[in-house]
Amino acid sequence: MDHALRGERTLVISTDPAPSLGDALGLALGGSPRRVQLRRGILHAVEINPRQALQRWLRPRRSVLETIALRGTWLDESDVRQLLRLSLPGIDELAALLEMLRFGRSPTYDVIVVDTAPTGHTLRMLAMPATLSAVAHVFDDMQAKHRAMVAALRRSWIEDEADALIHELSTDAQVLAGLLRDRDATELTLVSLPEMLAVEETADAARSLVNSQIPVAHVVVNRVTLAPPQRCGWCEARRRFESGAIAALAARLDPLLKSAGLPVPSMAFVGAREREPVGVRALQQIAAELVEVEGRGLRVGQRAQRMAPRLPGSAARRFARVPVTRQTDRVVIPSARLLMFGGKGGVGKTTCAAAAALHLARTEPRRRVLLVSTDPAHSLADVLGAALSDTPRPVPGGPDNLRVRELDASRALESIRDQYAASIDALFDRLARGSSFEATHDRRVMQDLFDLAPPGLDELAAVLNLVELLDGGDTDQGARPFAALRGAPSDVEGPKAGAGFDAIVMDTAPTGHALRLLQMPEAVQDWTKVLMSILLKYQPVIGIGDIGVALLRLSRGLGRLRALLSNPEEAQFVVVTRAAALPRAETIRLLRSLRRLRVSVAAVVMNAAGTGTCSRCRSSERRERREIASLAAVTRRTGLMIAPAAVPPPVGSHALDAWRRKWRTVT
Repeated sequence: MDHALRGERTLVISTDPAPSLGDALGLALGGSPRRVQLRRGILHAVEINPRQALQRWLRPRRSVLETIALRGTWLDESDVRQLLRLSLPGIDELAALLEMLRFGRSPTYDVIVVDTAPTGHTLRMLAMPATLSAVAHVFDDMQAKHRAMVAALRRSWIEDEADALIHELSTDAQVLAGLLRDRDATELTLVSLPEMLAVEETADAARSLVNSQIPVAHVVVNRVTLAPPQRCGWCEARRRFESGAIAALAARLDPLLKSAGLPVPSMAFVGAREREPVGVRALQQIAAELVEVEGRGLRVGQRAQRMAPRLPGSAARRFARVPVTRQTDRVVIPSARLLMFGGKGGVGKTTCAAAAALHLARTEPRRRVLLVSTDPAHSLADVLGAALSDTPRPVPGGPDNLRVRELDASRALESIRDQYAASIDALFDRLARGSSFEATHDRRVMQDLFDLAPPGLDELAAVLNLVELLDGGDTDQGARPFAALRGAPSDVEGPKAGAGFDAIVMDTAPTGHALRLLQMPEAVQDWTKVLMSILLKYQPVIGIGDIGVALLRLSRGLGRLRALLSNPEEAQFVVVTRAAALPRAETIRLLRSLRRLRVSVAAVVMNAAGTGTCSRCRSSERRERREIASLAAVTRRTGLMIAPAAVPPPVGSHALDAWRRKWRTVT
């Protein structure tokens, strides 16, 4: 908005699959830019629809892609059409980058501002140029066979439209990669909260960006508590806690960037609003605030102490009062075999999932419980105050029947990729046995087909691993194809090593990508069926071998997962939100989406409710009551739980247990 007010033709884009840009602007947005009315300046806004964007990109190119695949594989026209319809890697992130490139090449705009998805999937989007380059490489391998055949017959090769498209893909990948690393063309701003969980996630994101050679220009700390109008123990305790978090953020970023030879980013602060900023006027006030802070020219290390000085230790720290009149102490944590926690980024779903898993394990000591994070930007280790990995391990101070794991989806995908490659090699080795047959191009192309797998296969493969653990079945990881779908005995420490689990509590990625994960089993099962039908078609020539067995096992696993997700007695979803307008709007959309997917919603948790005693806190409490009442009206079937705000937020099993005991149910 600031750019538009300065006279620059500005476009703001949301690439989040669960966008809130329209909510913030108070406008209904879609996949085409819409004019935002300002007193002066030109501002348009758009929420990218990944499928529409990808179809727009594919439409003029589809026939050429099909031609390349027909030339370079054994597949017929029907096979190719089905594969290209189903096999589109990284659809959300890739479509977002392609749209950014399309708008960036347009002379209509001087500046493009991008509101990205939450951390883990933004990092994946920024890595998409490499994925696009890999797709270009796959089609180049397919085209290479045709080039070699034509060159052998004609003794020369003249590039055609297929080569031009491959060159376009490769060039776009290079342009995007260069654009993201060009400090003059692109500025990347990390937005954090003045809380330790957000600080750790921001520092991890900065480290990943540095490793990818993408510079961080600015850091904005949002929702900073301002000095209270009267003495307020809550506000003062909050400001002390935030001061420590901001200092910790500076301490992590400064040496990280200096060691990489990069300039330390500027840091700006946005004060917490009494009313959530919705609409142009409220957002203009934030823009003015950011410009004012930027104009001071202070750096991270300087700003942290100036902005939030420590307040006197006599200021009492207290838990907030829960602003609900009708409530009961009876809080029931659902006991389904698969209990998923999800919601908008920053609402505290990880903390709620950890507290629920501890409660479930303590109250049902005979059940073996696994708490697992499927969010690419894991926070479970920070919430539990323990070092975690992809290997399930006990929780310090937690019950003996609870294990915790931060899922490494890339590890699962890499194992599957290796198994797939080995199966293809075995297939072609069998064809070549005892003959001079060596289809080098065909072997390479069949290997490449894995790189055209549907988006999110890595996350889905990891989740299928969890389904196997829930089944309590064979956890032996042998040499079979796609064995990564199963856990190994060494994956579980403690007395229950090698056994499955009776219940899994899952901390999912934020809304948009959690929904994609729930939608993927059907899409990937369709993909496996297409591959299987292709294999069966060519069985008389090449046989099926281990790859067919692996695809069959994968398809059956997907079938079990789909059955599990649609069974309300087996799988339930807990939506976590906050008492504010934007989280409430996203929560209502999430509830509708879950109903369409036939995923049972067990409860909605309104997190971090409650305030202090100053006039500003009392005003905030009245607004919270209205938000809670509004959400309660649409959650009568599921129930609404209230989790109180706490300073500092609970970390570790004992603090989480104490905090969960303060939850209440709205009746």
